[in-house]
Amino acid sequence: MLSDHTMPPTETDCASAVRQLKDLLDGIQFEVWKMRLETPHVYATTPMLRGVWGRALRLVDQRAYDEIFVGLGPDNRRVPKYIIRPAPPDPRTAPAIDLVLINVPSSLRPAVWEAWLVACGMGLGKGRVPFRIREKIPIASTSEGLPPDWANSGNPATAPCRLTFPTPLRLMRKGTLLQHPALQNITTAGVRRVCHLAGMSRGPGYQSIQRCTSALAAEIRASPWQGKRSNLVRWSAVQQRELELFGVTGTLTLPNGPGALLPLLNTLRWLHLGKGTVYGMGQLTVTSMR
Repeated sequence: MLSDHTMPPTETDCASAVRQLKDLLDGIQFEVWKMRLETPHVYATTPMLRGVWGRALRLVDQRAYDEIFVGLGPDNRRVPKYIIRPAPPDPRTAPAIDLVLINVPSSLRPAVWEAWLVACGMGLGKGRVPFRIREKIPIASTSEGLPPDWANSGNPATAPCRLTFPTPLRLMRKGTLLQHPALQNITTAGVRRVCHLAGMSRGPGYQSIQRCTSALAAEIRASPWQGKRSNLVRWSAVQQRELELFGVTGTLTLPNGPGALLPLLNTLRWLHLGKGTVYGMGQLTVTSMR
């Protein structure tokens, strides 16, 4: 939201900010892989798989671990270059996950996949039961366009659509969870995420993009948030204990489409809004309503 002491951005300011944001989006390279697993006798959770892959990556290539798993972005903030999220289970074997690799140099790709093979041998659960990657399928990349139902809806920028957050969304303001996030809140988090991944620090350029996209979001008609509280528990390797995180799941409907926010929302389907790589945090789906 704009403060009372901030002049609203002009149309020229907003046009320039939209172009700059588009350049940042174009500069982020990502690819998404669906991995179908066999985990006999073990109920494999996403944090469990994330943890064993991280340990394996550290053993295989410390440099790859530091750059991909830990990450260090602008302003010395952690910006890991991956997301691991649950995928619809494979009816033959279950479970399945999506692995999103973001701006990972080609020189580090071999370490990524070698680490998964090592992780299979390291095993899961207290018994360290080995598991297997039955299938690895590329499902999306930077070069992909809009999803078919959205692309075929006439003008996607003005086509009614629904934003859905199927896993807990955790947006905070002054230490308090936003239980009814608005489009401006989602846009602010999305721009922050994109700028971090693009290596942009929180300087005047960042502030200009945030101010203008917030103003654009305020002009887009959106339904009130429809959702509920949805908390999750995750293991903190740093604190060596389980943490309960509070979030919300739900939907926003844009009856007149996303307008100039179309490129941002399309990319956030894969990059998420959430901080770091807490699984599922800020995962966004966009569906056409036509």
